[in-house]
Amino acid sequence: MKLHFHRLILAAGLLLASFGTSSAEPLRTPPSFEKWSVNCGNSGMCYASAFVRDQATWVDIRIIRDWRAGAEALVRLTTNAPLAAEGTIKLSVDGREIDAFPVEQLREIQSTIVAPPGFRPIGGEGFWVPVGPATRALVSAMRAGNVLTVSLPATPDPVTIKVPLQGSRAALRWIDERQLRSGTQSALVNPGEAPAEDAPHAVPVLAPDTLPPAVQKIWDANRFCSDIDPAIFASLDAVAAPLEDKSTLYLLPCGAPSAYNTPYVAILGTPDGKARQLYVSRMAEKGPIASDLIYNARWFPVEKQMHGFFKGSGLGECGIWDRWVWTGSNFVLTEEASRQTCDGTDVSLDTWGTTWPAAASKE
Repeated sequence: MKLHFHRLILAAGLLLASFGTSSAEPLRTPPSFEKWSVNCGNSGMCYASAFVRDQATWVDIRIIRDWRAGAEALVRLTTNAPLAAEGTIKLSVDGREIDAFPVEQLREIQSTIVAPPGFRPIGGEGFWVPVGPATRALVSAMRAGNVLTVSLPATPDPVTIKVPLQGSRAALRWIDERQLRSGTQSALVNPGEAPAEDAPHAVPVLAPDTLPPAVQKIWDANRFCSDIDPAIFASLDAVAAPLEDKSTLYLLPCGAPSAYNTPYVAILGTPDGKARQLYVSRMAEKGPIASDLIYNARWFPVEKQMHGFFKGSGLGECGIWDRWVWTGSNFVLTEEASRQTCDGTDVSLDTWGTTWPAAASKE
C-alpha cells in the first residue's frame, strides 16, 4: 500500500509537468451582470438570478434551464414574506402587468411542475411560475424590460419589490453560451436556425443505491463516505458524467458535510462494469501530493474540468482553490490558488495569488 501511494504521488507530479493552462478556462467564480448572478450545477443545469431586499422582505427571482435540447426555461419566485392565501401575486414589467397568480391556486399547482433533477431550492417559500405560455411571456418581457415589479399579498401589509432587469439579457446570453445554445432555435437570446441539441451534461445521482455495483462498493468502502443521510446526499449535486470512451465519471459526496466544506470522491466506471477511484494532485510545501478528496467539487461538462475549493471560513475569503482537467485517463492539476488570511474581508477568488503554476523565477 505504501509503495502504491508513492507511485500515485509520482504520477501526480508527472501530470503536473505535462499540461499548461488554457486561456479559455472557465473563471474561478461565475461572472455577474449588474444585479444578476449566474451559475451552473454539476449536471449542466444553469440559472440566472437576482436577489433584492426591501427592509425586512426579500425576493429571489431566478430563470432556470436544464441541459436537454427541448428543456424550456423555468421561472421560480421565492420570498420570505408570509403570504395571505386569498391574495394575488402580481408581476409587472415597466408598469405593464404580465401576469397575476392567486396564492392559493399557485400553491396547488406546484406539485404538477417537475423541477430539473438536482435542483436545490433556497430558503423561504418558493413558487414555480406556471410553465408554458405564462413563463415564456414573463421571460420575454424581462429580457426586454428595465424593472420587474413583484407585488406580494404579504401579511399584515402588502409589499412591492422592484427587481432591476439591467443585466438579465446578458445573464441569459451567458446561459446560452454555457449550454452551447447560441445561434440555435432554443437560444434564449438571439436564436438562430440551427437545431437544438442536448448540452454537454452529467446525470444527477440522487441516491447511492442507484450506483453501479462496482462504483457503490468503492464509495461505500472509502473512508466514511456512506456515513451520510440520504436526504443530504440527494441535495449535494452528485453526478455521473459520460466521457468520450463510454466510461463514466462519478463525482460523489463522501461523508457528512461540515459547515462550509463538503468532501467528494471521484470514481471512474468503465463499460465492462469495473471501477477505480481517481486521485488528484495538490501542491504542498515541498511539491505535489496525491489526494483522494475534492472539497466543494464542481464539474464543467463542456471543458471536462473539475474545480475544488477548500474554504478556510464560511465567508470563503481564505482557503485553497484548484482546477483539474480530464486527460482521458486521469485528472491533471493546471492551476491552484490560495489565500491564507481569514480576516472576514470579502475578497474575490479571482484575485487570489496563484500557487501553481509557480511564477517564473526572476534572473
